[in-house]
Amino acid sequence: MKNKSTRRTFLSRCALGVAASAAAPAMLTGQAADAPPNVIFITSDQMRGDALGFLGSRNARTPNLDRMAKEGVAVVNCFANGPVCVPTRKSCFSGQYPHVHGSPTNVERPLLSWPGSLLEHFQKRGYRTGWVGKNHTFEKSELASLDFASIRDREPFRAYNSYVPPHWHTDVYWPEEKCYPQVNSDAAAGFIRDHRNGDPFFLHVSYFDPHPPYMAPARYTSRYRSSEMKLPAYVLPERLSSRLADYHRASGFDRITRQDLTETMRYYYAQIEWGVDEQVGRLLRLLEDQGLSQRTIVMFTADHGDFMGTHGMVRKGPFLYDALLHVPMIWHAPGRIARGHRTEALAQSIDIFPTLADLSGGTPAGRLPGRSLAPFLRAEREDDPDHVIFTSSGYSELEEDKLVRSTERKDAGALPLHTQILNQTAWGEHKMSMARSRDWKLIRNQTRPPELYQMNGGWVERENVAGKSEFASVRRQLETQLGAWWKW
Repeated sequence: MKNKSTRRTFLSRCALGVAASAAAPAMLTGQAADAPPNVIFITSDQMRGDALGFLGSRNARTPNLDRMAKEGVAVVNCFANGPVCVPTRKSCFSGQYPHVHGSPTNVERPLLSWPGSLLEHFQKRGYRTGWVGKNHTFEKSELASLDFASIRDREPFRAYNSYVPPHWHTDVYWPEEKCYPQVNSDAAAGFIRDHRNGDPFFLHVSYFDPHPPYMAPARYTSRYRSSEMKLPAYVLPERLSSRLADYHRASGFDRITRQDLTETMRYYYAQIEWGVDEQVGRLLRLLEDQGLSQRTIVMFTADHGDFMGTHGMVRKGPFLYDALLHVPMIWHAPGRIARGHRTEALAQSIDIFPTLADLSGGTPAGRLPGRSLAPFLRAEREDDPDHVIFTSSGYSELEEDKLVRSTERKDAGALPLHTQILNQTAWGEHKMSMARSRDWKLIRNQTRPPELYQMNGGWVERENVAGKSEFASVRRQLETQLGAWWKW
């Protein structure tokens, strides 16, 4: 751990006293106005927004996240700003849309810089800053500005190989104490315990799970049965778009059996319980033991989702469907937000920066496109049925000759077919954008016809109705809004 200069700490404390006393929320009853809250921002990787016990999932066992929602606020309509890691993670920490921050896919670089970021915001306010776990957000050189960093990606034994099907799953065979869920939690716990002199801290904890390969220790996977897994309602990919149908067929998903899917789901949900829920519970219990629970804002979300049975598919891809964009969002901040509240308001990743700044008594230096969710978290506003959210991505078309070469190449043995297909389609050669309200979703692809879905407050696209005349006015309205947001 690096100790920053005494002068910086002194100056930032002075600034904190002024900012916090001027902007302390009215709900902070009995708390000193000059005591800004700690912040812990937790991200999981590839967790679906409906993979939560308190939302009624018959597959998920998430007692700690359920408790977090019971004591705080669940934002049940939160959507990632990208269907893969880098776009959303950069949106969380920059507060900008992917087409603005420059990474619409995982391929486009550079990664984020420190100036103007969420981390710089809290650092300038005198917070001690820390990062634990997966990065895929900042340039490595920028993380030198942190007070503490414990960065890692995935365990070496999870490396892909040519024998891995797209639904790869197995029991973890490393000792749990050496696996990164526990290693990351241990590092986070060390940072939290080192709360010197009551200085406020900002800590980002970035877990790798439940990213594939889908793996968990046997003591977790044995609790789940394939026969008990509830598959999402099957919708033919052709009912959505020809591009999804091409991807589905090229990746071999048309050959996956029902048992393949339910077995994969068994491991996926075991991985959530072990690699995410249990770890969040450890941090919440530590805050209580350290007497910090009442002084700390904890927010949990994911960078994107997973098909996990939807359309008979698993893993991710360059698409803007809810299976990949709908993610969890849970806030825990005793005395600062409502207790046991659930909001239907639409939220997205770019809302995290302004909300964390608002709840902690600060104001972002620049103008951000997202909004603070604080009024919904405090139950001051119940809903906003007319609100529309936007997101974007890039993609490459899957050409037939590329598919043939990928399956015949002799030097492609290091990667499974699905990964080869994903890599071929992951480049931002073409633009894709989405406008979504509670009840409707419009998707534009540069190389394919538009898609319009009647969502009815749900999270599954069932039929592309873009060509039906009875929905022409809805389509025109969303097209106008989408065009005004991003012209291409």
